Amino acid sequence: MVSAFYMSKTEVSNNEYTEFLQSVDDEDRAEAYAIKAQEWTEKMSSIPMAKYYHTHEAYQNYPVVNVTREAALAYCDWLTKKYASMDIGLPDDMKVVFSLPRRAEWVHAANGDLSGPYAWGGPNLRNARGQFLANFNRVGPENIHLNKETGEYEVIALPGFMGTPGNMNENADILAPVASYAANGNGLLNMNGNAAEMLADSDQASGGSWRSPGYDIRNESLMPFNEASPEVGFRPIAVFTKKK
Repeated sequence: MVSAFYMSKTEVSNNEYTEFLQSVDDEDRAEAYAIKAQEWTEKMSSIPMAKYYHTHEAYQNYPVVNVTREAALAYCDWLTKKYASMDIGLPDDMKVVFSLPRRAEWVHAANGDLSGPYAWGGPNLRNARGQFLANFNRVGPENIHLNKETGEYEVIALPGFMGTPGNMNENADILAPVASYAANGNGLLNMNGNAAEMLADSDQASGGSWRSPGYDIRNESLMPFNEASPEVGFRPIAVFTKKK
């Protein structure tokens, strides 16, 4: 059973996370919540992404990644306090609280009123025009190699297939902007692929990432999340509750 909640339309962007970081006035907390840009180099061997992804204005509307769970929770607390200081038309005895979603909440939001493994309600990863419906690792038959020495099948990266979004996202560069592809029935964007999203109730992330193959970006998909990663971001949920 899932109680009523609201969810952010998009993944938290670099721009939104930077606003949060600029509000942190404690040096130790600022260091703890800082973006771990070095993960681009350590995990992906991508020096350009480490240098530009979190700082260049071209990426301000891309999902923030390479942040810890502690940092994401701190962002939610900051957002709660920010809204508490705003007049959003709530009764005096009510407040809005932001948090990371539990898995049941995340899956419920991804499914909407549709049935199917993906947020758009069907089993296909392309629409009727042949356009991809999400940003994911598009492994095809041309990527499969049979290793004659081991007798095992291996996935081989080819230009334009592994880690390279298709032409549906004109601005995509590994990750796609937070406002990419079509929204699901709940008006939510990028619930499948792009950045996998942290959950509140486990060391896991939902929905798969830009590096995940198609099967692993389903609404029910999970991936381990124990430390900052170029594959994992987050989006908060909001619950309206009575003040204590």
